[in-house]
Amino acid sequence: MSLLRHSLLLGVFVLGLELVASPAVLAQRSPQVSEGYTLLDRGWVNDAIVAFQAALRREPNAVEARLGLAIAYQRAGRDADAWAAYQAVLQVSPEQATALAALGELGGYRPEWQLDGIRALTRLLGQNPQNTAVLSQRALLYGYQGRFIESLADYDRLLAQAPSPATVLGAAQIYAFSGDFDGALALFNRYRQTGPLPVEALTAYALTLQETGNAAEAIALLEPELRPSDRTDDLSLSLRAGLANAYDANGQTTQALALLAPLDGRANARLPLARAYSAIGRRQLNPTLFEQATVLYRQALAANASPGYGLRVEIADVLSEWPDTEAVALAMFDQLATENPTVVSLAVRARLLAYRLGQENAAAVADQLMALLAPVPASAPEQRAIATALSQVDNPDPALLPVYQTVAAAVEAPLLTYRLAQIYRSQGELQAARAALSTYRSTAMGQGDWGTELLIADLERQLDELAASGRRYEAIIAAQPGTQVTTAALRGLAFVRSLQGQPEAALPIYAAAIAADPNNPDYELGYALLAYRTGQITAAAATETLERWLASSPVDQETMASPDLVALVGALPADPTRATLYQTLLTQQPDDLWLRWRSLELLALDAPTQAQTELEALIAAHPDDITVYFFQGELAQRQGNLPLAATAYQQVLAQEPDNLGALSALAGVQFQLGHLPAARALYGRVLALDPNFWEARYAIAELNIADDQKLSALEQLRQLPDTAAPVNLEQRAQDVEFDLLRRRGFQPSWERF
Repeated sequence: MSLLRHSLLLGVFVLGLELVASPAVLAQRSPQVSEGYTLLDRGWVNDAIVAFQAALRREPNAVEARLGLAIAYQRAGRDADAWAAYQAVLQVSPEQATALAALGELGGYRPEWQLDGIRALTRLLGQNPQNTAVLSQRALLYGYQGRFIESLADYDRLLAQAPSPATVLGAAQIYAFSGDFDGALALFNRYRQTGPLPVEALTAYALTLQETGNAAEAIALLEPELRPSDRTDDLSLSLRAGLANAYDANGQTTQALALLAPLDGRANARLPLARAYSAIGRRQLNPTLFEQATVLYRQALAANASPGYGLRVEIADVLSEWPDTEAVALAMFDQLATENPTVVSLAVRARLLAYRLGQENAAAVADQLMALLAPVPASAPEQRAIATALSQVDNPDPALLPVYQTVAAAVEAPLLTYRLAQIYRSQGELQAARAALSTYRSTAMGQGDWGTELLIADLERQLDELAASGRRYEAIIAAQPGTQVTTAALRGLAFVRSLQGQPEAALPIYAAAIAADPNNPDYELGYALLAYRTGQITAAAATETLERWLASSPVDQETMASPDLVALVGALPADPTRATLYQTLLTQQPDDLWLRWRSLELLALDAPTQAQTELEALIAAHPDDITVYFFQGELAQRQGNLPLAATAYQQVLAQEPDNLGALSALAGVQFQLGHLPAARALYGRVLALDPNFWEARYAIAELNIADDQKLSALEQLRQLPDTAAPVNLEQRAQDVEFDLLRRRGFQPSWERF
């Protein structure tokens, strides 16, 4: 976070502007110069200016006259003239200490003077490295520039000694704006022991209180400073933005936005308003506010002919969080990294943004980042910037795991632990994911993060702890933490109920999610997917929903498909009319097994050998995923290769001996091969695991028919429930009974007329 975000000036740091000269120098002064200094001593500043100007007309390069004029300008409040006059002193006397000190002081007055102020103070420190007043002012200017690495390095030196109260106050503010709020609070408390805070420091102190859990105290601090409410100076704009931020953090978002409303359309309020909107938009997950912030930031950037380093970093940070401006942010970070090769965090942010934009793959970015982070920078601001950049990548690619592990080992950043949990989850390392989430939940940030509860509930589902998962989802729903979290919990609970064999309970829950957020177009797809998977609607009905959605929301290479769309397309039977859609989605989700399978099914229609080859490659890439062996079994059955199908289902059973789908499928293959005893034994295992498994009960009846045990088969057919029957059970029973009666010489009653 840049100090420039808060437009805060700490006031004048007097570094000693008196002319220090030897008696010999004083003796060399011209009468006009001596007169000028006499007038200055008496406080007649304007008369002194006239005297020094007259002296310079006689001797244009006289150092004493140039310096006296600069001092007079500064005392008259003519800062721009003073700035130019001190520069003129250095033209004839480059190491003049008083001029260098004055430029360092004036550098804090305007952003465009800050770099020259830093250069002047650095030259002055070369003359006297132990001058703590000079070092303190340079630390402050570095902070103004958003160069927190250099600023905090200077403050570390100062705070290790016996710093002045002004130095402590400056350090407190820079700590706050660099993101070290605990350190800032300690320094503010240290300063307050020496006296009250100046009004210029209140914004930073309020932010510190807010970020350390005392938003109400921040509000109480700032509210009195905005009376009268129509103040429009730069300081009041900063205070107003800070108060709005505190209101929102305290749950008073409506009041926050009302406070900001008068600033709309005002050029001098662009940055304070952008900072407030981005903070509130991020906290409230409000895309409208965040988009407004990006517009204001770009306007401010365009209006500034030479924006400083800190402002550019600040704007790039915010633009990187908005999809429409990510490319602009990447260009800015690339340029900043080129200009500042020692600031590792800039290159890290650029590479991660390139990955998020799909311009570089995860493996290549991981290699680049590991080279940059060997070792991880020791600077606290650098570490925070790197950790923040990594934390912004949702569901990171597993190829980035070494990067996250390296930074998490060096930096205390709870969100990195959360991202590690996401990576472990995507790799199927569910216990490692749960351990990481447990660590995250123990932090202050994790305790208030409902996303963690959602992820744990999903992990419990994947670990087959369905009851625990359901209870967790129900607790989230009961708490009503917000629309997005609540609807995600409703959808999760619906999935759990379907897995628990309660499809009749699952669909109403999903319908409640749609009712809670009716404007989300993806929920229609999710509902159709669940209804189809639980047998509540047919493939034709689910396909109709998909086609209706595609008609209103075409999918292309540039638009990232939602998980619900990918899942529904993969769940529905292969369809040649969706061949292009499969390929488009596979470019985005190349590892989605069901999309690959649907594509292979179509390929098998025209090139069965090639399809088999590609399927074998898919199995080699995912040898531990039983799904691919089901694909192999199904394809082999379609191609009449029953031995290969049997081998595929046996591979599943080698990993999961009680897998009902594999047992049933292998039993069917054995039936087709004529191995009736083996088929009967397998179906028996299925029914032992699930006595109500309809397909197995029907298959046993068919086995008995094939084994000429038609009376037993007829009884079994009549006992089968016909509610979910894919065959006409009544007709099948009549066929068996007809065959039995013919054998006995009887004519069935329905054939007598």
